[in-house]
Amino acid sequence: MYKHSTEMGAPSLDDPLLEGLLSSSPPKLSSNEAIAFLATRYGINAQVREVACERDQNFHVRSNDGQEYVLKITNPEEPALTTDFQTEGMLWISRKDPSLPVPRLVPTSTGEVQTKLSLKDGRECSVRVLTWLQGESLHKVAITPEITTALGAMLARLGLALEKFDHPGAREELLWDIRHTSRLRPLLSALQDDEIGAAVRAELDRYETHTLPKLSSLRRQVVHNDLNHHNVIVNPANHSQITGLIDFGDMVETCLVVDVAVAASYLADAEDPLTSVSQFIGAYHGVKPLLPAEIAILRDLIIARLITSISITEWRAFRYPENADYILRNNGPARRALLGFGSLDSGQVTETLLGACKLE
Repeated sequence: MYKHSTEMGAPSLDDPLLEGLLSSSPPKLSSNEAIAFLATRYGINAQVREVACERDQNFHVRSNDGQEYVLKITNPEEPALTTDFQTEGMLWISRKDPSLPVPRLVPTSTGEVQTKLSLKDGRECSVRVLTWLQGESLHKVAITPEITTALGAMLARLGLALEKFDHPGAREELLWDIRHTSRLRPLLSALQDDEIGAAVRAELDRYETHTLPKLSSLRRQVVHNDLNHHNVIVNPANHSQITGLIDFGDMVETCLVVDVAVAASYLADAEDPLTSVSQFIGAYHGVKPLLPAEIAILRDLIIARLITSISITEWRAFRYPENADYILRNNGPARRALLGFGSLDSGQVTETLLGACKLE
């Protein structure tokens, strides 16, 4: 799966947007170092367990008084502007819709919501402590119509909360923003010359000629941009009750409908993908209405997210085989969805989605 195609040769990463794929290695604090840091900087006496993360280093923290947190140590290569954007975004959400189940920032002993840490190798990291949201990860449970509807409504609420948020970091270019899908071509040499590789290339051609020209006229705002099932926490006793929306690391200002397409792409692997996707989009529309022009482009944006996931993860897994399991956790479903959902008639998809929003 990770062998480069000989057709295109090694990928050239001259595009600055692709250089982030070669970001420095994550921080590597030991558990004892993390415990000492929490006690010294936050006054939290605790035990910790490292949680898998691709770019940063995260620890699940259990304090001696029973409280739980996430210790998030940011990759040293992440610009301070980007970190501050994410921090300010979480603070904004907590003010605009306090009942949204998103992590809350925990201040240091001196009242800072983010602080600095110098690594042994001389690099410096930003550090934050967030509240731990209780529940079960959505990727571990069966997806039902009730869950799908709850997801759509919850993402719409998050979109409403972020509607007026602005920050200089919001306009930084992000490869996972599917407005930039056409810039993935240098990564396609990581794909085999098989059915998936052919589908990715054909859909990328369609994206560039049919979809990209339409994006400039669509509504824009800051969005979460990564509501995959690993980033949603649900009540173990009632899976349709969402108890957490986590990981704001891919937040960006982009087309509003991109956020909908990203979340919908993780439902496109369902046994009946069009039904699941239309239920989700109908629920979103019921809280934060979409425009007909946005719905008309959703099929192609969902596919764009799938080819983005496949292309980036295949390339990174080839480059970093030691972390391949984590990098590829959403790769299999994306491949299946590309072949399944992507084979549906595009006109029928749009008609069904319009119908779900009562906009026929």
